[in-house]
Amino acid sequence: MDIAIRASFWVVTFGGLGYAMFKLAKPNEELLKKYDQESKHTDTRKLANQTLGVLKEAAKQDSELKRLSRRDAQRLEKLHKAHKAREEVDACNENEEYFSGAFKIKSEYIEDLLSQVPTLEIKTLPSHFDNIKKEVNELQKYVITSALFLKEFNMRKYLGIVQNLQTKCYELEDRYVPRKKFGFTRKKLPRSDNQKQNLADEHDGAGKTESNKWDEKLFGFDLKENEILALQNDELFQRDVTLRNLKNCTVSLKGVMGTLHMNNLDNCVILSGPVTSSVFLEKCTNCKIVVACQQLRMHTSTKCDIYLHVTSKGIVEDCTEIRTSPYNLKYDDLEKHFNMSLLDKKSNNWNCLDDFNWLAPDIPSPNWSILDVSDRVNDWNVYWSKTP
Repeated sequence: MDIAIRASFWVVTFGGLGYAMFKLAKPNEELLKKYDQESKHTDTRKLANQTLGVLKEAAKQDSELKRLSRRDAQRLEKLHKAHKAREEVDACNENEEYFSGAFKIKSEYIEDLLSQVPTLEIKTLPSHFDNIKKEVNELQKYVITSALFLKEFNMRKYLGIVQNLQTKCYELEDRYVPRKKFGFTRKKLPRSDNQKQNLADEHDGAGKTESNKWDEKLFGFDLKENEILALQNDELFQRDVTLRNLKNCTVSLKGVMGTLHMNNLDNCVILSGPVTSSVFLEKCTNCKIVVACQQLRMHTSTKCDIYLHVTSKGIVEDCTEIRTSPYNLKYDDLEKHFNMSLLDKKSNNWNCLDDFNWLAPDIPSPNWSILDVSDRVNDWNVYWSKTP
């Protein structure tokens, strides 16, 4: 009984105290709102402090955040470069597409000029061929100057088309406008014997003078003796070059030529870069000739050493004591000039000449032979600056 009375007393006492405290300390709604606002400011300060901490960490030299930012920067740079590369490729494709159309128009125009050759009068053909050569040269320059955006395979394809046009031009020119030998005829009138003799002497003298006259259309050297003569690629590029009436001369031709004609050379050294089409030699004696070409035609020459790169079989006729050796010239830009000429460096028939005066198929021609290794010039450096 006492225990129950005591328990009830304590329950009533503590319950009353709790109720009284609730009444006295009831939460104020305004205070709760103020507390909430202060809590928000506290969170903001915490966030600001965290941000400042991140920035301080990023400022450290060995910060992980800095390494991450560098990687992001590198990734962005790579993406930028890739985008730029795509733009350049697109631009190249556009340029090449335009180039292809322009090249087609120009090449078809040259083909049309070539097709007109059989229908034209003989007297108009020389100027017509000059025009064709000019157009072919312009087309080749157009290809070469477009190398910045042309792929190498396509560039070689276009240059191959240009070379075919050039070869066709020279073949048609040889067929329809053969090179004439100098000759002079006159109608004889009834005169006295003395008059006939005097007239013949005068006419012969005039003929000799005329035959040695340098045609203004020719480009090269004529009537030189004991001289060092030189031309560079900016002068030579795809031109028809003529060397004539030279004695004891050294001729340096560092460039790409369309054709090379050598006539009446005596004891000369000819150091030549690549020739796109043909090299013609006539009446050359005791010469050293270093040349690369597509075709070689040699007539009435003797005692000449030819250091040769020729992609087709060379031809000799009425020649004696001709010796051949592989082309071994070296100079700056030679490799570039070979690429511009489109000569195949892997194809060289320097040791396979056809002698039109020797028809026995099973016996080698006695008019030409391979130059012995011990007699070959292996270094031409000393020859560039001295006469033979």
